Amino acid sequence: MNKSLKRVVLWVGAGVVFGVVATTGYQALSSHISLRNNPPPGRLVELDGRNVHLLCAGEGSPTVILEAGLPASSLTWMSVFSEIAELTRVCTYDRPGYGWSQSTDSTRTVETIAQELRMVLQRADISPPYILAGHSFGGLVMQLYAMRFPNDFVGMVLVDSSHPGQAHRTLDLREIDTISFAMKTLGPIGIVRLLFPVPAGNPESRDISVREQERELLMTNRTLRTAIREMSGLRESLRQVAESAVDLGSKPLVVLSQGQRRAESWQAMQEDLSRLSTNSEWQVVVGAGHFIQHDQPDVIVEAVRRVLERMETTADNSPP
Repeated sequence: MNKSLKRVVLWVGAGVVFGVVATTGYQALSSHISLRNNPPPGRLVELDGRNVHLLCAGEGSPTVILEAGLPASSLTWMSVFSEIAELTRVCTYDRPGYGWSQSTDSTRTVETIAQELRMVLQRADISPPYILAGHSFGGLVMQLYAMRFPNDFVGMVLVDSSHPGQAHRTLDLREIDTISFAMKTLGPIGIVRLLFPVPAGNPESRDISVREQERELLMTNRTLRTAIREMSGLRESLRQVAESAVDLGSKPLVVLSQGQRRAESWQAMQEDLSRLSTNSEWQVVVGAGHFIQHDQPDVIVEAVRRVLERMETTADNSPP
């Protein structure tokens, strides 16, 4: 190799190293600024020495508990939060490592998350009964929560929820593995911030300030690290729910499924989820994608309303 070529290789190598260092520094600084410039709208609840963000509104009982998908924060529910608060009390929160909640060293599987959620609600004096509502991965959390604490809840809404058998029915989770790998390798150097289309769903369902805030918080280093850990533990989370043999009895259940693009296997799993209760209904939301709460928020609010109505009907028909 002649001297000129060596010089070019050295300059290119130095440029790459400088670029990586610069983008890594930019990502770290942007993460710090995002958290500093966006104060939490709710309260911070202490959990094992760390703060967890909890936001509640409205009055009445039962309280609707909203669990976000992966990766998402409490902001994913802002398109429906105020409307549900007009029906009854509603609370949403950020799992440790998301939004305004500090990270934790505990395993990021649904078993751990369900236990953490219960402790947060107890320490915040948010007493049962609850209507559990979960989107995507959050649906897995709520299914396991229902089995671990059956006396805490009186109804459930599943929003295009994950199914405990999806790893077997779809043969693999390669898409999740690919996203996890991309976040692990590109996240620290700021590339994910440029490439990932967040927030997802119809942008018109939330104020622009909420959308900007959601994007900033999703792109922080601690959120990226938490999402990677949850993705890495997804197979274990699916196993935990599958082995729990979820059965909601006759408690009201509404299953909402996207109507845009899912394979027949996904719709079959959504129908299967509707069999978790003998008092259920399944609705394919025509025109909505995976983020139904963004694409058609009114459908989510109406689902909560129907669960409340079914609870009243069940109570009226119960023996004296």
